[in-house]
Amino acid sequence: MILAASGVVLTVLVVAALVWVVLSTTARDSDSSGGEAVLVAANDPLGAPFTRSVVVVPVTISDQAASKAAALLRQVPVRATRGVRLVSGRQPELYGATGEAHPCDVATLANDLDADPATARAWGVALGLAPQQIPFYLNTLTPVVVMGDTWLTFHTLEGGAVQPKQAVLQAGNAVLIDPLGVPRAHCASGSPLTPPDDDDLTQYRMTGEEWNGFSVQNVLAIKYAAADTHGAAHEFTLIDVTTGEQLTRKAGGTIDLGSASVLLPDPAVMNIAPRTGR
Repeated sequence: MILAASGVVLTVLVVAALVWVVLSTTARDSDSSGGEAVLVAANDPLGAPFTRSVVVVPVTISDQAASKAAALLRQVPVRATRGVRLVSGRQPELYGATGEAHPCDVATLANDLDADPATARAWGVALGLAPQQIPFYLNTLTPVVVMGDTWLTFHTLEGGAVQPKQAVLQAGNAVLIDPLGVPRAHCASGSPLTPPDDDDLTQYRMTGEEWNGFSVQNVLAIKYAAADTHGAAHEFTLIDVTTGEQLTRKAGGTIDLGSASVLLPDPAVMNIAPRTGR
C-alpha cells in the first residue's frame, strides 16, 4: 500500500533532476516510431502494458454524448502544420465522465507501481519523475474519458525499457489528465502518456485496425503550454458519457495521502513540444 512520505528531502530533488535529464535525452534518441502512429482502440492495453487495467467499467459513449462531442469538434479548425485539430486541454466538454463514479481507479495504479519498483522507475522516466514522487503526481491527475480521437505519445514497457510511440487514442479510452488537461496515463494499461511530436500527423503511416469513422483530420491534439497560457485548472467541465449532460469534476485528489507532500514538476514545464521521431 502507499505509505505517507516523511517529507521532501534533497535526495528526491536530485533524483528528479537526473530523471528529467534522462527523459530529455533517452525519450528523444530512442523513439522508434519511424513515421508510424499506432491506432489504440477504446481501452486496448496495446500489447506491452505497464500494469493491469485500472478501468473501473467499460465505457460506452451514448449517441447524445457523441453528438455533443462532434459539435465541439466542428468548432475546432484543422491546423495546417499539424494536420489535426488543436484544442486547449481545459476546453469545457472536451472530456467525458462516467456519472459520479470515476472511470479509473487511481489508487490501484499507485499501489501497483509502488509494489513493483523496477516498473515504477521506468514509469517515472517517461514523465520525468522520481519513484517517490509518483503517488503524489498521480493524485494531481483527474480520471476522464477521451471524447474525440486524440493524438499523443504512448509509452510501452518492452524488455524493461520504455518505448515511446506516436499513437491515436479512439474516443472512449479512459485516461488521467493533468491540471492543464494533458493526458498523462492510459487507464487500460497503466502506461504513461506525453504530448505528441511537433509534426504533421498526415505524414505518418497509421498502423493497427481503423475504427468506423476514423479520419486523421478529425483527430484532436492538446495544445502545448507555450501556446495555451490559461494556467492550471481547479476543476473540469465534462460530458456525462451516458446522458450527454454537463457536469463539473474537481481536479485531482483521488488518493488519500494524508498530510504528506513532495515537490512536483510544473505541469507547464512538462508540456513541451518533443523533437519529431520521424
